[in-house]
Amino acid sequence: MNRSSPLLLAVCLGVVPALAKALPILTAITDHPVVPELMGACSMKCAFPWTVEATEPSEARPYGVVILNDEKPAPAWMPRRTSIDTKLTFRFPRKIPAEMEGNVPFYGFDIINGDWATDAKWKTSARVKKARMYYNNKPLYDVLFADTRRRQRVHFDDIMVHSGDSLTLEILELYPGDKSTAVAISELVLQGAH
Repeated sequence: MNRSSPLLLAVCLGVVPALAKALPILTAITDHPVVPELMGACSMKCAFPWTVEATEPSEARPYGVVILNDEKPAPAWMPRRTSIDTKLTFRFPRKIPAEMEGNVPFYGFDIINGDWATDAKWKTSARVKKARMYYNNKPLYDVLFADTRRRQRVHFDDIMVHSGDSLTLEILELYPGDKSTAVAISELVLQGAH
């Protein structure tokens, strides 16, 4: 067997993930300070609502997470047990009005990363550093976030929404909190429609 055969065998068997094509990286843009009185601005909700559920590696079933889109920067959502590999899945309606089917653009999301309630709480809990974005279970981007209490915006090429589509963010890396490794997210709002 020549020296290149083991490498060829490993690649053929999919054992060398480092050689796999990396996903494009999106870097969140740090935006204005969070102002509670201005929460609930225009978003994808102008077209239709969505639901959010969390799936943790240690949980058998996903659970609903209404707090991520309650138009309030506090309180924050925190997973029940595990932060890394937890997935947040945003589901669009199963039946979109015919005139909107495939005609509504989805092009980003805003996040308030960490527990925004107080500066002390924000420093105590972990924040998302990197997440993988999937659309209809297909990985599209890795997203990098800043370690800031300010609102952050993530933009990507328009995705035209169809009935039953979903966006999933899988938490890959964290900024550690001073006292906790449990991640906190105060708000996550989908952007699009107009």
